[in-house]
Amino acid sequence: MYDMTPDAMDQDTMTLSERQTAAIEAVADQITRLNAAVRESVDSGMSVELQRSERYHCGGGCWGDMMKPVIVKCV
Repeated sequence: MYDMTPDAMDQDTMTLSERQTAAIEAVADQITRLNAAVRESVDSGMSVELQRSERYHCGGGCWGDMMKPVIVKCV
């Protein structure tokens, strides 16, 4: 498995298409937003756990984990 994030890419490794690069950047941006929302929820008195709810397959060998939150109000 390779770390395909743009910062980790080595010119000699594998090159990504513009579409693939944009998709990775979109995931990274959304994870940043998700992490901010998790921090805000925890700071407001909630415990947050992310669990894989399913795995998405494109039919060509690629897959991605779909996530769901499990949220508990802290006493």
